[in-house]
Amino acid sequence: MALNPSELAKLLKLRAVGWSQQEIADAIGTSQQVVAYHLKKLKEESLKRDPEEVFGAAILGGLAVGAGIGAAAMMLTSMLKK
Repeated sequence: MALNPSELAKLLKLRAVGWSQQEIADAIGTSQQVVAYHLKKLKEESLKRDPEEVFGAAILGGLAVGAGIGAAAMMLTSMLKK
């Protein structure tokens, strides 16, 4: 199951403050397996690219909605680094 950008952002925020996978799943209305899958995919992507870029793109919706917004998120993240 794909998460929309808002759900993905909420997943990341809740995980960052220590919520369990099951608690996150309950909060966004999905299963623990879906949460685990998305966390795994984010981790895999962060091993290929800069973790800050992956996080920024995910928060801005880039990983969830496609390359157009993802590219904009990547540009914004790069600009913020400078």
